[in-house]
Amino acid sequence: MNTCLIKTKVIVSNFIKNYRNIIFCCITGLLAVVSFPKFNLFFFVYIAFIPLLFVITRNDFKKSFLYGFIAGFIFNAWGLYWLLPMLEFYTGSHLQTIVSSCCLWAYLSLYWGVWALFFSFVYINTRKIKNIIFANIVAIIFGSCLWVVLEYIRTYFLTGFPWMLIGYSQFKFIELIQLSEICGVYGISFLILFCNLCFYFWIKENQEKYLYLALFFVLISLVFGAIRTEKFTFFGEEEFSVAIVQSNIDQNRKWDEAYKEHILDILKDFAVKISKNKTDLVLWPETVLPGYLPIEKYIYDSAKDIANIAGGFNIVGSNFFEKDLSYNATFAFEDNGNCIFVHKKNHLIPFGEFIPYKSFLARFFGVLNQMGDFTKGNDTQVFSNGKMYLGTTICSENFFPEISRYFVLSGAKVLVNQADDAWFFDTAAPEQHFMMNVFRAVENRKSMLISANSGISGIIDASGFVVSQTMSSKRVLLRGTFLQNDFQTFYTKHGDIFVYVCVYISLFIFFIMTVLHCINFFVKNSKFKRGFLC
Repeated sequence: MNTCLIKTKVIVSNFIKNYRNIIFCCITGLLAVVSFPKFNLFFFVYIAFIPLLFVITRNDFKKSFLYGFIAGFIFNAWGLYWLLPMLEFYTGSHLQTIVSSCCLWAYLSLYWGVWALFFSFVYINTRKIKNIIFANIVAIIFGSCLWVVLEYIRTYFLTGFPWMLIGYSQFKFIELIQLSEICGVYGISFLILFCNLCFYFWIKENQEKYLYLALFFVLISLVFGAIRTEKFTFFGEEEFSVAIVQSNIDQNRKWDEAYKEHILDILKDFAVKISKNKTDLVLWPETVLPGYLPIEKYIYDSAKDIANIAGGFNIVGSNFFEKDLSYNATFAFEDNGNCIFVHKKNHLIPFGEFIPYKSFLARFFGVLNQMGDFTKGNDTQVFSNGKMYLGTTICSENFFPEISRYFVLSGAKVLVNQADDAWFFDTAAPEQHFMMNVFRAVENRKSMLISANSGISGIIDASGFVVSQTMSSKRVLLRGTFLQNDFQTFYTKHGDIFVYVCVYISLFIFFIMTVLHCINFFVKNSKFKRGFLC
């Protein structure tokens, strides 16, 4: 028995010794992902990067890329696990599902790898600085700034996929995220990386000054946050009532001709329920109407009837056909049923709403031949009935802070998001999508109203506090009130200045470290030559 136990201990010990670096990378990925929904253990993210830092500071920058990639792959594969059931359902192919998911996970993991590579390079060269505290501070600042720069690139490069940016993990930490009105979500990501780096050097150097440095910045952020939370909780000029529809219409039936009448009956039932109490605003989900406006006259007339029955100012999502082009759009109907505004979606989801390189990719993924393309809109049309001023984002438009900013700069006093998260089924994805709305509310200090076909609908106030929300995958009518205001934050006015500062700081530090690296290389090389000649 004792012999067997000893052998087991030896095997485990050897395994850990041989694969220690990979195990540490996996721990980083796992600690980071449990900070997000559905776990929401947001405090773990403040120590998540320490195991990875332990690895990359003990290896050259080439190996560091690989270790960063591994940590990123674990994080993205677990965090975006919902790609598997979603793609399996829509493609019907195990192979296409696995290949597509792994490609996206690998792409997103490249950012982790690039961060580890450049951080390792800078860290190695800061060791040449005699003042070790100054050297570590330089590494801390560079690592934090570089992470922000890479998140920003990921937000917009190749149409962008800013899903699960590390700052979003703090959406329930209301006091902390108040910084977003200055720095956006990127400021929260910076603080998280800053704390991880400080904690790492505290452990490594056994000097508490790094711990105090992290705690100082966290404390300052929380004091600022507490003051701003109190100011912007239920902040606004005038209160309005709202009825938010979560229709929970099955994605398969949504575009089936046989179910059109059934879907319209569901919507009319909602309208009747809403009409029983006078409501200022009625919010319907993305593409809730089973057809194209205005060319499908029966659907268009039904939409007018539904708005007329419900009363109030109705915001209705529908496909839109104009000049031989199809759009994902949203419409504003007055209480008499007249349509007065339309907004066409500015950002389209690759492979969901348009197919990039379709003629090439369709050879390998036959299902793409069955999919049509939407056309990208470019407006920031504010919907107003003279009393309310709404900036309406459609589904993935809430991924991008710039779009919400432009709505507010165009005169919006409250923000809206219409979504259809039925694609995601009962996974973590609907909550991962919903949490972005919290940041859009804080960044612009606007109430945020969300209507999802099947996902999470809710009301968020200007402080980022979720006043009310629904459960995912339920058919429900959510009633509540909201306040609108014309306040403009630093972030609304100036955008991502904080990111640009991080870009300049990163480039400056990298340039200096590259110069040091070159000088050191030439000095060593010249010494070698002199020794060889002697």
